[in-house]
Amino acid sequence: MLLAEPPPSNMMYIAASPAMGPFQRVPNDAAFAMQQRNTFLAQPPEFFTRFFGGRAPTLQEKLFWIEERVRETAMWTMFRNNLYFVVIEMTSPLIHACIRRHDRRPCTDWNHLQQIKSELIGPEHEAVELFPAESRLVNTTNEYHLWAHPNSGYRFPFGFSTERFVIDRQSDQTGSMFA
Repeated sequence: MLLAEPPPSNMMYIAASPAMGPFQRVPNDAAFAMQQRNTFLAQPPEFFTRFFGGRAPTLQEKLFWIEERVRETAMWTMFRNNLYFVVIEMTSPLIHACIRRHDRRPCTDWNHLQQIKSELIGPEHEAVELFPAESRLVNTTNEYHLWAHPNSGYRFPFGFSTERFVIDRQSDQTGSMFA
């Protein structure tokens, strides 16, 4: 229900987010792979125990594990613009988009996430953000994860069933649809 009255004087407004520039593809090259190796090698021994059943791996096991992770990331498609770094990964059976701001601050503009999904996955693809069970929680400092079906005609069996309904920011005088 839209508010018919002006908003209260104490209502706070969030400043408009900076405009996003066009995305450029980032090459996945040997320098990127080396940076990943170095990042993993710099981790303390405790970092690896969760991947080895609670035990510290041998150096050979650790190096093999690192090479497997580097090999997995060779399949990533990466993009960047003035605000965001995005990794697109074709995980079966869904497309996974990992999104983070360059400054590592939270993304507070839903429209940016929608624009990223539309530009890098497709305007008619639906995507979801999952809030996982605590036992599957992955939280790496303000990264956002979207999962999209690879078929642009696929519709999730939940969500709005209406046709497109958008209120332009400039014409929204209330700042909110809810009281």
